[in-house]
Amino acid sequence: MIKKSILSLAILANFSSAFGQKQPDVLFLLDGQKEVSIKEVGLNSIKYSYPNEETVYTISKHQVTKIVFSSGREEVFESPIKEVNGLDDFEKVFITYNPEDIAGLEPTGELFSKATGVTTLSSINEVKNRALDKLKAEAAMIGANVVYIGDVYQRGNRFGSQNQAGSSTQTTFNGTGYSTKKVNASKVKELVNTRSFHHYQTHRLNRNAWSPERTIATTYGEDRKPIMFRITEVLEKEGEIYVKTKDLPTKARELKVIHADEESLILMERNEKITTNYFLISDQNPYFKNLASRIVL
Repeated sequence: MIKKSILSLAILANFSSAFGQKQPDVLFLLDGQKEVSIKEVGLNSIKYSYPNEETVYTISKHQVTKIVFSSGREEVFESPIKEVNGLDDFEKVFITYNPEDIAGLEPTGELFSKATGVTTLSSINEVKNRALDKLKAEAAMIGANVVYIGDVYQRGNRFGSQNQAGSSTQTTFNGTGYSTKKVNASKVKELVNTRSFHHYQTHRLNRNAWSPERTIATTYGEDRKPIMFRITEVLEKEGEIYVKTKDLPTKARELKVIHADEESLILMERNEKITTNYFLISDQNPYFKNLASRIVL
């Protein structure tokens, strides 16, 4: 009888302990999910702490897609931050002036853009939008999908006089690029070890130019097929992924990877004024399947 009583008490104690343990909330971010304890859902941000910890962290609602509370209730958020994979996605880059929007994100590089009107009759808004498009383009080319603008300069058209020349409207932006997605080192290594690549396009942005340039880079061998090559080495430096290859028209020994998937690889080199992307397609890209179906005369 005593043994049964002791056993019943032990079961009751375990049940009470399990019942008393609060289930974690689940925070769904743009780059994954984490188990946390939600402290506050504010107008622009969310405060949370990790299980069994007291430190409270703050994150922008723009970085969150959903919260599943321990009660089972779900709250869904529509984030304006989208996935950006190189220059072709530049229009998706999210522009913000709010420092809360970049809390917890790692910077990818400093950005600068300037646009000047052609004449003193140039539209102020058109010049501003052109400068903003250049800023988004540079961001996309360095692997950023978020830009925090820290400084803006804008002047209007100034009409000249007999003693002074006129000047057209001008806008400049200074900012920093951020990314909500890190390049997966394991994925890059697997691609390099199992795939061959073709240099399909080159994208180049000169800060002094009107807009970015896209050029087809495809070259063919004697068999009239696109030339393929292998990448020789993958490097990890301070959380960034770089590769080495001798088969691209660049003097840079190492090129930064800003995007990688089964069908494509985008590599970047950069100096003070020029950002260049080498758009590579793998042997798994549909381009080669379409090419194989063509009749070669």
